[in-house]
Amino acid sequence: MSKMSEIDLIAQGVADHCMEIMYDTVDWQLGDIPLDGDDYNAIHTYTMNKAIENMFYNAFWKKKLTYESQIKITNKIRSLLDNINE
Repeated sequence: MSKMSEIDLIAQGVADHCMEIMYDTVDWQLGDIPLDGDDYNAIHTYTMNKAIENMFYNAFWKKKLTYESQIKITNKIRSLLDNINE
Protein backbone atom coordinates (compact mmCIF):
# COMPACT_ATOMS: atom_id res chain seq x y z
CA MET A 1 0.00 0.00 0.00
CA SER A 2 1.37 3.39 -0.95
CA LYS A 3 1.89 6.15 1.59
CA MET A 4 -0.92 8.21 0.02
CA SER A 5 -3.32 5.27 0.25
CA GLU A 6 -2.41 4.88 3.91
CA ILE A 7 -2.92 8.59 4.55
CA ASP A 8 -6.23 8.52 2.65
CA LEU A 9 -7.44 5.64 4.85
CA ILE A 10 -6.42 7.51 7.98
CA ALA A 11 -8.15 10.66 6.73
CA GLN A 12 -11.33 8.67 5.99
CA GLY A 13 -11.25 7.19 9.49
CA VAL A 14 -10.88 10.66 10.99
CA ALA A 15 -13.74 11.96 8.82
CA ASP A 16 -16.00 9.07 9.84
CA HIS A 17 -15.22 9.64 13.50
CA CYS A 18 -15.86 13.39 13.20
CA MET A 19 -19.20 12.73 11.51
CA GLU A 20 -20.27 10.45 14.37
CA ILE A 21 -19.26 13.04 16.95
CA MET A 22 -20.94 15.83 14.98
CA TYR A 23 -24.15 13.80 14.66
CA ASP A 24 -24.27 13.25 18.43
CA THR A 25 -23.37 16.87 19.15
CA VAL A 26 -26.14 18.19 16.90
CA ASP A 27 -28.55 15.75 18.54
CA TRP A 28 -27.54 17.07 21.95
CA GLN A 29 -27.72 20.73 20.87
CA LEU A 30 -31.22 20.24 19.45
CA GLY A 31 -32.41 18.45 22.59
CA ASP A 32 -34.39 21.45 23.86
CA ILE A 33 -36.24 22.00 20.59
CA PRO A 34 -39.73 20.48 20.82
CA LEU A 35 -39.70 18.59 17.51
CA ASP A 36 -39.90 14.94 16.59
CA GLY A 37 -40.18 12.67 13.58
CA ASP A 38 -39.68 14.17 10.13
CA ASP A 39 -39.49 17.72 11.45
CA TYR A 40 -36.67 16.80 13.83
CA ASN A 41 -34.82 14.86 11.13
CA ALA A 42 -35.09 17.81 8.74
CA ILE A 43 -33.67 20.31 11.23
CA HIS A 44 -30.97 17.83 12.28
CA THR A 45 -29.90 17.34 8.65
CA TYR A 46 -29.96 21.08 8.03
CA THR A 47 -27.83 21.72 11.11
CA MET A 48 -25.33 19.01 10.12
CA ASN A 49 -25.04 20.45 6.62
CA LYS A 50 -24.67 24.00 7.91
CA ALA A 51 -21.97 22.96 10.40
CA ILE A 52 -20.04 21.18 7.63
CA GLU A 53 -20.43 24.21 5.38
CA ASN A 54 -19.08 26.45 8.15
CA MET A 55 -16.14 24.12 8.75
CA PHE A 56 -15.44 24.04 5.02
CA TYR A 57 -15.48 27.82 4.82
CA ASN A 58 -13.17 28.20 7.80
CA ALA A 59 -10.74 25.57 6.55
CA PHE A 60 -10.54 26.44 2.86
CA TRP A 61 -12.21 29.61 1.63
CA LYS A 62 -10.29 31.87 3.99
CA LYS A 63 -7.05 30.58 2.48
CA LYS A 64 -5.78 31.70 -0.89
CA LEU A 65 -6.52 28.63 -3.01
CA THR A 66 -6.72 28.45 -6.77
CA TYR A 67 -10.15 28.32 -8.33
CA GLU A 68 -9.52 24.75 -9.48
CA SER A 69 -8.61 23.69 -5.94
CA GLN A 70 -11.75 25.32 -4.57
CA ILE A 71 -13.92 23.49 -7.14
CA LYS A 72 -12.28 20.16 -6.36
CA ILE A 73 -12.79 20.64 -2.62
CA THR A 74 -16.36 21.86 -3.13
CA ASN A 75 -17.19 18.71 -5.11
CA LYS A 76 -15.74 16.52 -2.36
CA ILE A 77 -17.81 18.34 0.26
CA ARG A 78 -20.96 17.97 -1.85
CA SER A 79 -20.27 14.26 -2.07
CA LEU A 80 -19.97 14.06 1.71
CA LEU A 81 -23.20 16.00 2.18
CA ASP A 82 -24.97 13.69 -0.26
CA ASN A 83 -23.81 10.72 1.85
CA ILE A 84 -25.29 12.33 4.97
CA ASN A 85 -28.68 12.61 3.32
CA GLU A 86 -28.82 8.94 2.25
